[in-house]
Amino acid sequence: MRFGIVVNEDKDPGFAFTKHATEVMKARGCEVVLDPAYADTELANVPGVILDEYKNCDILISMGGDGTFLRTAHKHLDSKVPLIGVNLGSIGFMTEISKEDFEDAVDRLIDGKYTLEMRTQLDVTLMSEDGTVREHGVCLNDAVVARGANLHVVTLDLLIDHDHVERLSGDGVILSTATGCTAYCLAAGGPIVKPDLDICMVTPICPHTLHNRTYIVSGDSSVELIIERFSEPPILSLDGRQNIELALHDRIVVRKSEVGVVVAKLGYKNFYQTVRQKIRARGSFYEDGKK
Repeated sequence: MRFGIVVNEDKDPGFAFTKHATEVMKARGCEVVLDPAYADTELANVPGVILDEYKNCDILISMGGDGTFLRTAHKHLDSKVPLIGVNLGSIGFMTEISKEDFEDAVDRLIDGKYTLEMRTQLDVTLMSEDGTVREHGVCLNDAVVARGANLHVVTLDLLIDHDHVERLSGDGVILSTATGCTAYCLAAGGPIVKPDLDICMVTPICPHTLHNRTYIVSGDSSVELIIERFSEPPILSLDGRQNIELALHDRIVVRKSEVGVVVAKLGYKNFYQTVRQKIRARGSFYEDGKK
């Protein structure tokens, strides 16, 4: 079997765990592949490691936290290789494999004891008032429109399937996939839903209103946000990758992306067990039932 590895060195100082993982896979007769971008790192000097494109791999393994998983999904989307994560971070909703389970996980992957899930992504287009496309991108977790640097509210019009729904004033809006339900969406009071559902969620952030409810729309729907008023330019962020400054009457159009992310699942825990174990009712994070 041919494994590709993407690693966040901040989560794995000196590539200590990644070197161990490489030896585990090689001991089982597997090939270990690194992107040529790792050519100048000490990982490239590990005996038997191959520098090649990930599209030639069977499984792509993300070594780090949820942020590493998201960056890997985005950067290597064109490879269309199933993605799975090893949790070297703190929370790890997306990274199913713990360090302690890594050898067993490799054995399961080699034996084909895994399933594949297609995760919906959002296609996001930012247009100026005259219809000119300013930015375009995709996100696996969420697209966030947030107020500027000061504490004044931003006012936006929300449209679903071209119908005006309401005008929102507050700190912004989160447009989330089902995969992103346990991220910013959850912190803002959004629902917990199974990550393989084909939906989009629209969650206001601290709205200046007497109600705060998430809209859940089908994957076939379109969602639009129009910037109507602000004192400091708000920003648009896709999976936290970059901050794009917005202007008055900018329009953000969000639809289901034609390209999803294929995630390999080993079934160590189901989604609801993971939620229960990662987040206590009072909102603190913990690992494996421990404080």
